[in-house]
Amino acid sequence: MEVKNHVILFLDILGYKNLIQNCDNRNIENSYLHKIHDLMANLSIYIEKRNADVDEKNGKYNLRISRFKSLIFSDNILFFAPYENETDMHNLYMNLLYGLSEFLVQYTKEDIFFRGAITKGNLYYDDTLHFIFGSGLVKAYELESEMAIYPRVIIDDSLNPSPILVGLAQDKEQKWYFDYLSLGYNLICDCRKDGEYFEYFLACLKEQGNAISNALKKYHDNKRILIKYQWLADYHNNFCTKQGFTEMLAKL
Repeated sequence: MEVKNHVILFLDILGYKNLIQNCDNRNIENSYLHKIHDLMANLSIYIEKRNADVDEKNGKYNLRISRFKSLIFSDNILFFAPYENETDMHNLYMNLLYGLSEFLVQYTKEDIFFRGAITKGNLYYDDTLHFIFGSGLVKAYELESEMAIYPRVIIDDSLNPSPILVGLAQDKEQKWYFDYLSLGYNLICDCRKDGEYFEYFLACLKEQGNAISNALKKYHDNKRILIKYQWLADYHNNFCTKQGFTEMLAKL
């Protein structure tokens, strides 16, 4: 029994506490329960399927990407996988980004957005007890709760993020975060502005823009929450402007 090096993703649903507190009867809470349960299950499916597909296509290289495990509790989801060396770590980390980007682009937004962090660190996990322990978990939680702030996924500096990789970006404070729209655009429609995959991506983008616009209206008088969705609106609109999708802009 010992801790080992792991790649770790920690995700949290933004505003979960407020949403639960506003559930004034059991039916409403049960409805929200089903929504969260389906979201978490779909996220697991996206990441696990992506990992299994990579393993199948690269069998002779024995990448074993599908060694990722997940642990779900309340509004949090944890993905983690042990790695043997830096190359192994990089493969796991990048494939985690691929699966996560496809999910973040395609899931039905409505009033739910995610915040999180990806890092590496020491973990121990007991499958029987579902017991998880280690400084890596503490680090992932602190990055999510103290640095992510907005609906975004922080990329820890320990992963050596690089601007040459599609899907990574920096904010004004030089913090790295996950640019899931750019990576998702590449993965889903291969940057070709035609065909059914492109139209599907635009539909997802429009849905996200509408959900952000609704959130900006809903929290107009709550400055503490509003700034989080203003950040998301800026991120969404900057991507749309850069790609020429001006009809998909979120309304500020």
